Amino acid sequence: MDKPRVLELGTKRSIPDRSTRRDKWVPNASEYLGSDIESGVDVDIVADVHRLTEVVGEEQFDVIISCATFEHFKYPHLAAHQVMKALKIGGLLFIQTHHTFPLHAYPYDYFRFSREALAGLFGTEMGFRVIETKYEFPARVYSSQIPTSFRAPAYLNVCLYGEKVGTTPKEYIYEFDV
Repeated sequence: MDKPRVLELGTKRSIPDRSTRRDKWVPNASEYLGSDIESGVDVDIVADVHRLTEVVGEEQFDVIISCATFEHFKYPHLAAHQVMKALKIGGLLFIQTHHTFPLHAYPYDYFRFSREALAGLFGTEMGFRVIETKYEFPARVYSSQIPTSFRAPAYLNVCLYGEKVGTTPKEYIYEFDV
């Protein structure tokens, strides 16, 4: 993609001397904007993702990146809908969020996702194609209440890579078929 317009969600620094922006991932971007629910260092656009298109408009970005943010969205279906609406047709989306991870608040910590749960937010009837999902960083969970819990697979992160292939419907369409 030549000179894409990029939006990254959740870029406010939580550690003052460490940027969370991933602008090096898209060095040929014509514009790289960081957004967050609060103003701060590395934030160009203050917007609640649940109302993202009210601030940035629809079909405005070629690429949207979201790292370690979806677990903080109170309504992930609404957030996914807004992200899809903000992407241009042919636009690409990368999400990294948590599958298994310690609770952490900014401002709140609501969800954990499997590959299937994350992909389920971005249905084909929404004009979206999931290209790939994957887990990162195998982990072990141990509970003294369930001593065998460490045997179950767990991963710190889950990622999704996808493309907007059609117009996003005005209302979110839930796909109930497995």
